[in-house]
Amino acid sequence: MLEPQQYADLSGYEIGHQLFQDFLYRGGSHAQQALEPTYYEAVEEELAALRASPESAPASLSDQLPTPEYRALPAVDRPPRFLDVLSQLSSKVWGAYSRAKERALLRTELKKDATQVGQVLGLEVVHKVVNQVAQDPRLLMPVRESIVALEPSLLRLAMVDPRYFSDEQHPGRRLVETVAQRSFKYNDEFAGEFSEFFDPVARCFNGLNALPQVENAEPFATALTDLQTLWSEQDRSGETRRDQVVQAMRQAEERQSQADQIAYDLSLRSDLESVPGVVLDFLYGPWALVMANARIADGGRQLDPGGYGAVITDLLWSVKLEQTLKEPAKLIAMIPGVLGKLRSGLNSLGQGPKECDTFFGALMKLHEPVLELRRLRSQRDLSESQPMPLEIPLPDIPAATPEQRTPKASHQPWLGPKEQNAAGFEEPAASDRAPLASAADSSAMPLEPASGPAPLLDGEGLDQPSPGEVLLGLREGSWVDLYSKGQWLRAQLVWASTKGTLFMFVSHGGQPHSMTKRSCEKLILQRHLRPVGAQDVVGEALDALAS
Repeated sequence: MLEPQQYADLSGYEIGHQLFQDFLYRGGSHAQQALEPTYYEAVEEELAALRASPESAPASLSDQLPTPEYRALPAVDRPPRFLDVLSQLSSKVWGAYSRAKERALLRTELKKDATQVGQVLGLEVVHKVVNQVAQDPRLLMPVRESIVALEPSLLRLAMVDPRYFSDEQHPGRRLVETVAQRSFKYNDEFAGEFSEFFDPVARCFNGLNALPQVENAEPFATALTDLQTLWSEQDRSGETRRDQVVQAMRQAEERQSQADQIAYDLSLRSDLESVPGVVLDFLYGPWALVMANARIADGGRQLDPGGYGAVITDLLWSVKLEQTLKEPAKLIAMIPGVLGKLRSGLNSLGQGPKECDTFFGALMKLHEPVLELRRLRSQRDLSESQPMPLEIPLPDIPAATPEQRTPKASHQPWLGPKEQNAAGFEEPAASDRAPLASAADSSAMPLEPASGPAPLLDGEGLDQPSPGEVLLGLREGSWVDLYSKGQWLRAQLVWASTKGTLFMFVSHGGQPHSMTKRSCEKLILQRHLRPVGAQDVVGEALDALAS
């Protein structure tokens, strides 16, 4: 136990000291103890010395206009400026409490007003936590300043609720934490969108500081509610856009899952014998997607919505020359209906026939012998000469390989060009050193991604986490700094495919940025995608002080 006068200056005791640990987490065995006269004598001396001290007002970094060189640096590469509870803040923003002496005077006057040991301990906890948060490099300079500027109100609250920083749900702690967490949406203190966030925070904190006395936590709860209401209004349009795109991605994933199952079911058909590999590729790929898309849109009301399953029987029969050459009239009558159904199905998926040129080219070759047979027969029927032999050249279409006969589940959902555009698909710039087969090289995302991990850049150390490990560490809600189209954006991971092969991030305004796993790994290697530590700010401050 400390001597009575020692409570007047607890700056030399860390949060990890038994004194503070017992107070914060076990109620404090001496918290209700009255303070001795020697304590007040020591505080009076401290207060007198503080009042007599000259006003210390060195030009603060925040009052100085940042140099052009500093502002020209990428937002993610600007070195954090130093700040602690002894720093002078922006007088334009924070008024009287911008001066460290004013804040110190208030704190010492509150120590003088204290009647119990718990109040003194609470004041010191607030002071230490504020100082620790002020030096958190994850927070932008104005945000750190705001926490330092709020210290007077936080100190007043500690007089009526000394242990509130030990309660994660307390409005006082939640206000600090929520503002800090909200600030992780931004990575540039000079950007207009950051000012839209910060100005209301400054007004809110100044309003709390203007209260001459704090009787309970209600003002903090009200302030937090007001800020959250404002943020909800600001976020509404962006969240609507984000939710729409995420829902579209989830639907694409469900469509792919159903398409994989449809492809497997199709592979069990008894009429696949002698069907060329190019036709099986079409059935197991694009056409399975067409059928899945129709089923999702139909909502289970029909067994074969669109009739896209029924046309398969005719399609398979039409590519078997041993049958079509025997019944050319049947094929000729069938072709328009089959082609029409195939085109309408692909159109429903947002995919035109040109995107299946290989298949349609092969289909034309497979039908050509019958059409040629009809032409030759017509010539023979019209000729008055002797019957001529019918020599029909057969197309050179490879038979299905064992691999083609067995459909493979896709590693990632297929997305059409419009879907890719809506989801904000991005790939690393082609000029970057690490090569990548870009999904943007084709009109739709390939069903199978390039195999293998992204290649290492020169000089990559083996002692660092691999890009794959970094990516695995991200969860929905994780923040990253993303270099996109020449700008550094703060973005949040809002969706990842079940197989972990597609990822969607959203930046300010609900702008989506989607990419494959391989693209993410390459961006991580290039340091164009950098995870941002956004863990509990107050909790980490307490942990750091206790260590």
